[in-house]
Amino acid sequence: MGRGEAKNGAAIQAELSRQNGNSYFSKNRFGAAIDAYTEAITLCPNVAVYWTNRALCHRKRNDWAKVEEDCRRAVQLDLDSVKGHYMLGLALLERKEYTEGIKELEKVGLMLMPF
Repeated sequence: MGRGEAKNGAAIQAELSRQNGNSYFSKNRFGAAIDAYTEAITLCPNVAVYWTNRALCHRKRNDWAKVEEDCRRAVQLDLDSVKGHYMLGLALLERKEYTEGIKELEKVGLMLMPF
């Protein structure tokens, strides 16, 4: 198996893990969803949506430190991640970092404005 085939196989497995995570999330099985998204991240760490999906699970568990951590990584990978900036803003507000939290939420507003 060549290097490209291994990468493609990892991407396919990561996507299956994401789908499993989505299924667990829809059943309110947030721990299992976190595990599935973590597997996807391990396989393909440069896909922002895997990080924001896991962050959403942490949000459901009110684990704001982990929401912040995952969302910071997501917005590093994808500066246009509305979900990443939004949840990062919420996490910062929860930590009473109001100025930074508002800045993140303002970014979301600008992203959603029609130009």
